[in-house]
Parts: sequence; C-alpha cells; structure tokens
Amino acid sequence: MKRFTLLGLALAVTAAAAAPKADIAKGKEIANTICAACHAADGNSGIAMYPKLSAQHAQYLFVQTKEIKEGKRTTGAAAAMMPLVASLSDQDMRNVAAFYATQFPKPGETNPKENPELGAKIYRGGLADKKIPACMSCHGPNGAGIPAGGTDILAYPRLGGQHKAYIVDQMKAYQSGQRKNNIMNDIAGRMTNEELKAVANFIQGLH
Repeated sequence: MKRFTLLGLALAVTAAAAAPKADIAKGKEIANTICAACHAADGNSGIAMYPKLSAQHAQYLFVQTKEIKEGKRTTGAAAAMMPLVASLSDQDMRNVAAFYATQFPKPGETNPKENPELGAKIYRGGLADKKIPACMSCHGPNGAGIPAGGTDILAYPRLGGQHKAYIVDQMKAYQSGQRKNNIMNDIAGRMTNEELKAVANFIQGLH
C-alpha cells in the first residue's frame, strides 16, 4: 500500500512539473491586443454585455476561452469572440487567463430599487421551497468563487461585481440548455425571471 502511495505521489509531482507555466507578461500583451476592446485592459469591463474578467480564476477563464475557440460555447458574444481567439494556442490562452486572474476587481453597485432583499435571500440562503440552494455555497459569501488550483477540475467562477445583465443572460442560457452545466441547468430552470434579476442585481454589488 505504501509503495503505491509513494508511486502516486511521484506521478502527481511529475505531472505538476510538466504542467505549462503561465507567462503573465505575454498574457498582458495578448490581452491589450485582442481582449481589451471589450473586456478592458485590466478586465474591469464597463460594457454590460461583456463580462468582467479581473480576478477571475485562471483555470476557469482558460476552459471557457478554449470552449469558445472550439465552438462548444456559443452563448452571448461567443460568436464574435471566436475568430478573435482562433489563432491563440493553449499556452496563449493560459497566459491571458493568468494575467486577468492577477488584476484587481472593481466592485459594481446593487440597485436598491431592484429587489435587493430577494436577491440577498437567494444568494445567501437559497429558496428551500423550490429546492434552490444558496449561491454562496459554491460561489462564496462575497462572490469570490472557488479556484481550480491548477487542476483539471472546473472552478466555481468568481461572480462578485459582475454585470447584472451578463448574469441574467447566462442564467437564461442555462435555462434554455444553450449553455451546459448539470447543476446550473437545474437551478436556473427552477427560477423565475424576477428571481434571476433580483439575485443578479445583488451579485453586481458584491465585493
């Protein structure tokens, strides 16, 4: 048993050593050339239809960009983004993801007129009668999410400060099945438009 444990540990260390290391400086160059027009140079997009990328988990950004490049993700502005990332290698995408992950996120604001109380209830405690879990159970109390730690496990993305409109669009994509994720497809399918908008508004002000 000990022999197998040591062998497994050795293989894990070898795999970690073989994993490509991201070059943040090169990522910044690519971000300024390709990404900044929509997502801003520091990832704090000021355009509601384009998500904020600052401080987003690198593995999550890499996986999403790769899926857009390969045509596996088609929601939102993915069609417009696809030709922009077509020439990027996996290493390029890792570099850009690492760069944006290091940027400081600027908080948004919760609109006090758009049912923040309901939004807070859903985010912090869920809706037990509809079997909707609290958003914070996966995305954290302040919306910081859970990183993948450089593994192949898909991270729970950072949500805090994200544009309300973008969150609503993505939740509707989960509702319709355009965007695939078993957990989110189920949760979004149980929510009304009022609930989606309320929790998205609350998330927009999280930091």
